[in-house]
Amino acid sequence: MEAKRQVKYIIGITLIVVSIFVIFLVFKSNQIMDNMNASETSSTKVLILTTDRLNDQSWGSLAYKGKILIEEEYNVTAEVLGEVDAEKDTSSLVEEYVDQDYELIIGHGREFSEPFYRIINQYKDVQFVTIHGDNIANNLAVYTFNQNEVEVIAGMAAGLKTKSKKIGLIDAVDNKHKDWGFPQGIELIDDKIELIYKVVPERTNKSDAKLFAANLIEEGVDVIYTKGNSYNQEVINYAKEHGIYIIGYLEDQSYMAEDKVLTSVLNNVPMAYSAILRDFLSEEGIKFEKKYLDVDDGVYGIAPFGSMFSEDEIQTIEEVTDHEIPR
Repeated sequence: MEAKRQVKYIIGITLIVVSIFVIFLVFKSNQIMDNMNASETSSTKVLILTTDRLNDQSWGSLAYKGKILIEEEYNVTAEVLGEVDAEKDTSSLVEEYVDQDYELIIGHGREFSEPFYRIINQYKDVQFVTIHGDNIANNLAVYTFNQNEVEVIAGMAAGLKTKSKKIGLIDAVDNKHKDWGFPQGIELIDDKIELIYKVVPERTNKSDAKLFAANLIEEGVDVIYTKGNSYNQEVINYAKEHGIYIIGYLEDQSYMAEDKVLTSVLNNVPMAYSAILRDFLSEEGIKFEKKYLDVDDGVYGIAPFGSMFSEDEIQTIEEVTDHEIPR
């Protein structure tokens, strides 16, 4: 009897130990699964700042489209803030969102380059990027694109359609002394064509842009390349009323004046956001440099030519493009 009691006792103790061990294994397994699920579902937090409004056809709307794109393509949660005063608001907004565990902060435009540069040492675990700009540092990068190739094509289109041999350009940033393609394209058609260059002091200033368009027309210009999405509609409407050809910018703007828009230089800015997140989430991470995106990144292109071009003119553009533009 004593032996039977000992056997039962041993079996009972064994069952208790096994049960405890099984319970412990189940508990640890659940913990591991919970941690794995948490790491899979926790998303990177991205803050996007723009000085512009977020309404349709604005520069700021492209920041919003960038937010939508990266949320669709990657496991991120993005917040975009419009009408930010880059000089006054940047520091306080960055502090507020870093406190909420935002890891990547993107400035939608070169105007954030200097404000970011001034504060990055306070946030060494946060990564900063600007779309265009010049400042780089250990945690500050620039993503930009050189659209010379398509600007050469736009210049050729303008050169083929000017009768007065005077072409105007209304720019939002002073690029006159930089290496850019539009004047080169004009020269490939006729080096005697004059390019008259204007820079709008504030890129959202529609009245100044319209005034520049009026001045250009008074000077005999019959083609205007307008490079500010915030004011392009004003310029295109004014040019249309005065029978002037237009080259649009950022998107295909032929819908504003189908018989007057020669073509448009396309900037698919949201694709720059896709490139930033692709690098940020990669093993190598973002390289803190000035990175030039190209046609393979999908950030720029040229819109179809308008019906005012003959087949011979389009063929001329294609032939010159093939022989004169380096790929």
